[in-house]
Amino acid sequence: VLLVGDSCVGKTSLLIRFKDRIFLKGTYISTVGIDYKAKVVNANGIPVRLKIWDTAGQEKFRSLTKSYYRDSDGWLCHLHPHYLLFPAVVLVYDISRMETLVHTKSWMDEITANADSKTLLLLAGNKADELRERAVSKRDGERVAKECGALFWETSAKTGQNVDAMFHSVAETLLSSSASESPVDKNGFALPSDKTGPTDSEPSNPTRLSGNTFRCCH
Repeated sequence: VLLVGDSCVGKTSLLIRFKDRIFLKGTYISTVGIDYKAKVVNANGIPVRLKIWDTAGQEKFRSLTKSYYRDSDGWLCHLHPHYLLFPAVVLVYDISRMETLVHTKSWMDEITANADSKTLLLLAGNKADELRERAVSKRDGERVAKECGALFWETSAKTGQNVDAMFHSVAETLLSSSASESPVDKNGFALPSDKTGPTDSEPSNPTRLSGNTFRCCH
């Protein structure tokens, strides 16, 4: 799973909140290049190891980020061997900075050009605790997500609002999609295939990329 978005929208804080259940107060140093964490979660009764790459939002690191859309080992893997699921990209913006939502269009274009055709996309409006500073309405976030066929969540790394639920929704959606498309044995485990790669509140229904064309019109 890849976290992308503008610098200082809270990608690293979301990952630390999810993995370590803490929030680092004060100024946090921006990610340099790529960072990585993993956590086992329970998705519909199945243990899933969620591997998450945190990327830098600065322009000078964009070329490095692009290589991770396809080439990273960031797949969501069932603990049973051979059970590889489709990758996901979580695009984060800051609800207190309208420009970060506007910039999601360029991020969407980049995802379209570099991600696998079956990539699951999720749009996350972070810093939902900053109600007085809100510059992006929830409705606007939902509209953009709907136009782009993405799941949508508003989160707060500071309070923990919807952070676990969001990552669990990624795990459950990918698990469900993979189970419906992968051959299984009599015990329900996914069987090995010839493929070498990846073939908790109110999220919208996801639409996967098809033929490397991403439907987004904002």
